[in-house]
Amino acid sequence: MMADLGGGVSMSTCGVYEGLGLDEFIPGTTYKVRDFSFDPGMDEAERAARAERLKKEALEEASHMEDVTRAKRYRAQARILDFDPKQNGIYYNRLSFVDLASFDLDEESPRGPMRFTNAVYKNKGDYELCEAINIFSINIASSDVGFPIHVYGTVIARDSLDKKCVYLFRCDRYNSQLINSEEDSLIMTGPKRGLVLIGDVYVETDLKIKDDGEQEDKQLSKGMLTIRGIARRTLKKCELEIGSLATRLSTVNVAYGVVKDAVEGTLAIEVRQGDFDGKISACATSIKKSLMLYDSKVTGTVTADVNGVIQLLQSVISVYLKEMLEVTIVAGDGETKVVDFAPKVSGGEKLEITVGDTLMLVQVTWSIMDW
Repeated sequence: MMADLGGGVSMSTCGVYEGLGLDEFIPGTTYKVRDFSFDPGMDEAERAARAERLKKEALEEASHMEDVTRAKRYRAQARILDFDPKQNGIYYNRLSFVDLASFDLDEESPRGPMRFTNAVYKNKGDYELCEAINIFSINIASSDVGFPIHVYGTVIARDSLDKKCVYLFRCDRYNSQLINSEEDSLIMTGPKRGLVLIGDVYVETDLKIKDDGEQEDKQLSKGMLTIRGIARRTLKKCELEIGSLATRLSTVNVAYGVVKDAVEGTLAIEVRQGDFDGKISACATSIKKSLMLYDSKVTGTVTADVNGVIQLLQSVISVYLKEMLEVTIVAGDGETKVVDFAPKVSGGEKLEITVGDTLMLVQVTWSIMDW
């Protein structure tokens, strides 16, 4: 079952609906417990116990199956079977629309950026463009335990290219991020390549709250948000949308841009003279919302490698072929330079600029996102 959240977002609820049995989640099973009623005000301990009971029943059912492949598939389904009143009861907390007997949910996508940068196209018929998304921010829009909180874990995206993990946020417990309010965004370090929007794009959260006291860390968010693919929408122009995912102790908001006829731009910035202390962001002219590529307050004062190349938080942006890419560089003293690039289906471009006392080389490399 899918609940439409508006703005192109739908969320897998698979919850308590009349006539829905547990075999809707793991077909063919015959569970002893089929009680789908629950108290919406149940506490976290009660929720966790309910989820654990469901998983144990599913695993027990799988253990009695003679078909090895079928049993493997059911065990994999059982591991992502979950329970949360905020999801209307039972739901899958990860991608389930694949053959889980063979598909590894934890495998990172091997596809990188710039896959077709060196391709030579004689005419428009030699290539095909597709739609894409830019994920601008991930926010803890509400927290049942209030703020501030120290957050760690992962947020990944899956697209039609291979449905494998493309990391957006990845932070271990020892480097948890302090979130002071709903205005603070998670510090994104991905995606490492453009995300195509052909079929649905899935965003999975697995976030926890670090507790420095004697209590165990708490699960902040565990679930999956679905961004509707191009087959289920009419796209006349590039659009900004926000999707929400309510699970566990929070609601997570994901702000993203839907880009038509997109090409992938990969940015690289080199300091050729002087030092740089400031911010670097990028946006497309149709959606005036920026991707934060670099912030010295986040990364610290060491900004470049031995070759002077700035270590960007993320370097990839999808751009409508008929608009412009704007790269904005703001020095520590406030001086600002904006560099414009016209998108292409392949190749690249370099521009040398001076910001304050810093001489910089800004480079963008273009590629289609073949599917």
